Amino acid sequence: MWTKVKNAAILLVAIAGLSVVGLLAWDNYGPKTPVNYNITPGPVVNAKAEIIIEGPKEVAVGQLARLDVTKSAGGTFKWKVLPEGVDFEVYDDGRKVIFSSGTPGDYVFIVACANDNDVDVKVLTIRVGEGSPVTPPGPPNPPAPSAGLSGKVVDWANLVTSPNKKAEAQKLAESFTKVRQDIVNGQLATAEQIIVATKDSNRAALGNSLALWVPFLEKLQKEMQLQAEAGVLVTPEQHAKVWGEIAAGLLTVSK
Repeated sequence: MWTKVKNAAILLVAIAGLSVVGLLAWDNYGPKTPVNYNITPGPVVNAKAEIIIEGPKEVAVGQLARLDVTKSAGGTFKWKVLPEGVDFEVYDDGRKVIFSSGTPGDYVFIVACANDNDVDVKVLTIRVGEGSPVTPPGPPNPPAPSAGLSGKVVDWANLVTSPNKKAEAQKLAESFTKVRQDIVNGQLATAEQIIVATKDSNRAALGNSLALWVPFLEKLQKEMQLQAEAGVLVTPEQHAKVWGEIAAGLLTVSK
């Protein structure tokens, strides 16, 4: 990930070497995926451009984040945010930014500044979540049947014709809860590992009744694919959250 950011910064500085104005007018740079970023400010020497960012690296959903580069050495600032279309506001001649999102995920802020004929570029990733990058451990509480993904799980369970559906739903809930716990503990670090572990665990939980749950599992698989394509089911933290919602719906079915 850092290679993409580094390449973008190098390209940006190269363009700025030809035209500082060109730097500030260019809107098509930046990484394609979120990155981690550590701020290491240094002294300002001989009118060199230097960006110093002050602001949070993590906020809760709906919480207002404020970014400040007033301590930077630069006269003009240009901001870019990925993914595009994010609602944010730049003010004080580009020295301050306010940002808020109702959608969890990683948001990449890229800022470029010019100081005389020198330029600098910095990248900062802000994680929007529930206040913690890792879903807290523990079994989820069953929500009302109409609540989000858990409600869909309850509806899809109507497709299952097994006479032991409640007991099997309990075992399946335990399966998703166990995989979720392995994610939280760091034992499953990639989507591929999570998928394989879930498949094996669900087969063991359902045993000979697996065929009777195929209609339910097909609905669930389609939903997971849609969420992955939308970018909301990519990281281990996102999987842990969704697996908890699935388990909660299955616990409702088991009652």
